[in-house]
Amino acid sequence: MMKAPTLPRKTQRLAGGWPVLTDCPHRSNYGSVGNCLGGIAKKMGIRWTVWQVVLFMAIVGASPVAGLAQETDEAGTQATAEAVPVTQPAGDDKPAESDKPAESSDTPEAIAKPAAVPQPIDAATAKVTYPRAVSIVGKGLAVVDLDLPGVWLHEGETSTLHTPGTKLYRKPMNRPWCAIAHPEGGLLISDSATREIYHAAKPGAQLTALTAGYLGIPMALAVSPDGTTLYVGDAERRSVFKLPITGGTPALVAKGVNARALSFDAEGMLWAITPDANAVVMIDPASEEDPQQYRGTTVVGERPYQFPNGLVWAGEEGFVTDSYGKAIWRFTKDGKTEIWHQGEPLDLPVGICADQDAVYVADPRKKQVYRFDRKTKAAEPVFK
Repeated sequence: MMKAPTLPRKTQRLAGGWPVLTDCPHRSNYGSVGNCLGGIAKKMGIRWTVWQVVLFMAIVGASPVAGLAQETDEAGTQATAEAVPVTQPAGDDKPAESDKPAESSDTPEAIAKPAAVPQPIDAATAKVTYPRAVSIVGKGLAVVDLDLPGVWLHEGETSTLHTPGTKLYRKPMNRPWCAIAHPEGGLLISDSATREIYHAAKPGAQLTALTAGYLGIPMALAVSPDGTTLYVGDAERRSVFKLPITGGTPALVAKGVNARALSFDAEGMLWAITPDANAVVMIDPASEEDPQQYRGTTVVGERPYQFPNGLVWAGEEGFVTDSYGKAIWRFTKDGKTEIWHQGEPLDLPVGICADQDAVYVADPRKKQVYRFDRKTKAAEPVFK
């Protein structure tokens, strides 16, 4: 077996000694995987064509979804998942299923099934490591810690690890991306390591898997105003899907809307932020257009944001986080957008949520969530 090369970027070494990039400057651009592997080849003194790179990826099992893409993150920041032997779940190496709209499941109980987090993080010794997403849950905040990994629940001055993750590669809760409140209690959590969405009904490591691994990279979640339907932004298929809140086979809603965050407004319209030219898109869940052709309505276009990551609709306006711009932008339904806050204390704003009084922003570089007063824009840290 060829000896793994010494690389200029941090790597995660898996079974067999082959490196997996965890600090690539283009980890949010899945199309750059081939370029990254090409760089490895150059260091090894090997000249590879594009097709040889693809063949290499197929041989070592490093598909953009099942391997490298699961280690992606905003703005090329470092992911620190522990290196362990690959233990692929059955069926997880199959190609992504078609994004053809699925029929609504009449028996969601046949899809949803119990799951457990193996070797969960010790809640007693856990510390906030990489807070990338934040949402309002009851009187508190749910904060997704990508690198711990796990989901924190913060209320008042107290933070507790509601759902511990695991360092085991491709196991439940190894790569949580988003967490929101479940209408009937607990949390809904998306996990790219297993291509799954989990319901964590209670604190602890016991979960319910809702989609049987149908999705690719579920990065965004939103619950319909009536609490019956869950909407998902899938970064692999670059599309938005929906499924019953109790679980079921996801159905296509809007193909080509590469949602990195989703949020409903009071009128029931679904807002999405994308890294594409159609930056802010409004989706009508009641649309009767063919979901294969439906693209929603572009409200903010022409790429005003450097690297948009989070979005929340709050009252009569929406807010977007711009990771590269170190800024929070404001936008309205008529398409107007402007910088609402830029600079300190923000260094890498990612996740965002809001209530009537405040906007909350997760900043993984600062290992902090900041609360911004909506009137004065005064900022204060959530984690004391």
